[in-house]
Amino acid sequence: MTDPWVPAVKMVDVALSYVLTPVSEPNLTTPDEVQEAIMGLKVSKAPSSNAILNRALKRLPKRAVSLLAQIVNAVLRTHHFPLV
Repeated sequence: MTDPWVPAVKMVDVALSYVLTPVSEPNLTTPDEVQEAIMGLKVSKAPSSNAILNRALKRLPKRAVSLLAQIVNAVLRTHHFPLV
């Protein structure tokens, strides 16, 4: 008797190898690009649903901006965009 799941496993392996090819590697960001985007924010705008003021983002230390860039890059690599 053959296992009905074997073809599906093979399809998943093929799909994963396609998704994980170097060609699909996203363009990652740098802390400098994140800092530039933050500096472009308008201070007078209302905060978004996360309640973080643009004024506070502009005062982030370099280490926090670097960590923020790492988070953005992790989102790009995993294709997982959190809802909140």
